Amino acid sequence: AVVSTQSGHSGRGSGKCAWCKETGTCLPYNPVTDITNLPNCGKDFYASNCVVNHKMVIVGVGIAAGLVILFVTGCTIWCCCCRGRKARAKKMRKQEDEYQVQRDAISDKHEAGRADRQEKHDAIRMKYGLKKSNAYQQFD
Repeated sequence: AVVSTQSGHSGRGSGKCAWCKETGTCLPYNPVTDITNLPNCGKDFYASNCVVNHKMVIVGVGIAAGLVILFVTGCTIWCCCCRGRKARAKKMRKQEDEYQVQRDAISDKHEAGRADRQEKHDAIRMKYGLKKSNAYQQFD
């Protein structure tokens, strides 16, 4: 059922019309400026080729915008938290490796010092004849 508008053009074929329930006419509709109230009609009209009630359009747009905001927020949180956690774990592994290298260097230094002291002690024992062939034998 094609309805002619007050201006004479067909109402149901174009996406720029709105069906006014009060007057029973199809009126020109601008989705940007006439989002809540249609001139000469009021608040009860059907937009988008006279199929969808304009209130449903407002609700649908709000829900879609909310979902987009939630999606963007979720992606942002995931990127900041999860990727940050991986970076922190990598940094911790790097620090652990550096600390292990330092501990190994200190351990090698202590081992070298122990070996030097043992050599000096053995030289002193040899000098005074205290060196035994059997390390578990008692001194005289």
